[in-house]
Amino acid sequence: MSFTLYRAKNQSGLQNKLFCFQWSSGAVISANSVQTILLLEMSATLYRVSIWSLLLVGIAADISDCDFLDTVDLTHSSKFENGSYRYEDLIIPARLTGQYDYRILDGGSWEHVSNHVRGCICKLRPCIRLCCHHRKLMSSTQCSKDVDADLTYDYALDITLRNGSVTRKHIMNEMIVQQDLPMPCQIHYELDAERYAEDKWTLFENGTLLRHYDNAFLSKQDYCLQPRRSKSGESYSLVPYNCIIQPSMTMAYVKLVSVVFMALTIGTYSWLPLFHTVHGKCCTLYFVSLMVTFLLNVASMFGVFINDLMCLLNGFAGYFAAMATFAWLSVISYDVWRRFGLHQNRDFCRSMGNRFLHYNLIVWSIAALLTLGVFIVDLLFPYYSDSGSNFVPGVGVTSCWIMTDGWSGMVYFYGPIFLLILFNGIMFYLTIRNIRAEKRLRPKVIKNCDEKEKSRFRAKYFTAYMCTFS
Repeated sequence: MSFTLYRAKNQSGLQNKLFCFQWSSGAVISANSVQTILLLEMSATLYRVSIWSLLLVGIAADISDCDFLDTVDLTHSSKFENGSYRYEDLIIPARLTGQYDYRILDGGSWEHVSNHVRGCICKLRPCIRLCCHHRKLMSSTQCSKDVDADLTYDYALDITLRNGSVTRKHIMNEMIVQQDLPMPCQIHYELDAERYAEDKWTLFENGTLLRHYDNAFLSKQDYCLQPRRSKSGESYSLVPYNCIIQPSMTMAYVKLVSVVFMALTIGTYSWLPLFHTVHGKCCTLYFVSLMVTFLLNVASMFGVFINDLMCLLNGFAGYFAAMATFAWLSVISYDVWRRFGLHQNRDFCRSMGNRFLHYNLIVWSIAALLTLGVFIVDLLFPYYSDSGSNFVPGVGVTSCWIMTDGWSGMVYFYGPIFLLILFNGIMFYLTIRNIRAEKRLRPKVIKNCDEKEKSRFRAKYFTAYMCTFS
């Protein structure tokens, strides 16, 4: 059955107007009926397009309101006719499944992979993220290659529920263990509350982990759990491995800008003869030490070292430069105090041509002795050994720098800096006191000089007068 479309032009001849349809059998259908048929066909077409669009979007899109880290791969799981999947002893409904063409990598980056189905299983049962297979151990920053079938440990963990209560759950029986996700990051360290009091942590039911020493809440993107040998060496327990705290890159760029201006200052001090004094040379070496400290610290922030040896060398060299920086500040303060304080020995001070040499010996010796002490402690008490404590410098452990948090940072980094700054403060106080004393004495000295000048003038006048009349 076919139909013929008849068109007629209106009087103006500018517009075609539809007025009737004629079937091949000779029947004629009115224009209103044809419009109704066309509208029905268009509605049906739009409906079919909408259905196919929804199906395509459902296949291509992620699961609504579900983080990738809360999903599991359902490629090898059984699928039912209604679109649901069986994963272990749970049935994941179709609304909690979706097609994914990517996967999350360490650090939050991602890569394209072949399409596969994933299910948001953590909405059905609490999940716990392991770094790798539950019978593997961590070797450095990676999981061991082999599965230890004889590895046993306590699978129960204290979990804080939404209402604030704490319950103990067996991770293999009462939780979903996610052990196929990638490592959270390339460089991480463990929170071992058994060895270190500040490493306490709390695990919540939604997978969030609270790190106590800085009250930071970590998502599953920032940590994973894995068994670790206890302090006694006789058993194993689950501990979190969390990403190192990355320093702000803004501070790194600020330091690089500061290095440029310090280089210009060093060039100015070296070029102008006005600064070729002992004090000027001390200031130049202070800027050099500070510039080297900034450069090595920025290198540690950007992670430019390709092996552990270079990382250790950067850590010890940076510590040496930092201690030398504050030591030069102390020497500069001392030199200023000598200029204003040792009135009776100023001629002696000016004659000391080797004073700058003495300053160099003092500064580099202080920095070298402190660095040697840090090296010896790190050598005798490695950070990861059972004999380690909160007072280990840990150079190169969490970064290519000395550890600056906890008691180790207080003892080996901030402690020496505090003592040097305290010495600077004392020198500053003594210098100000001497300047104020000189200010009080100046009127008396000027008055004495005026009286002596008047006396000499009277003597000269009297002598000239006597010579005139004689």
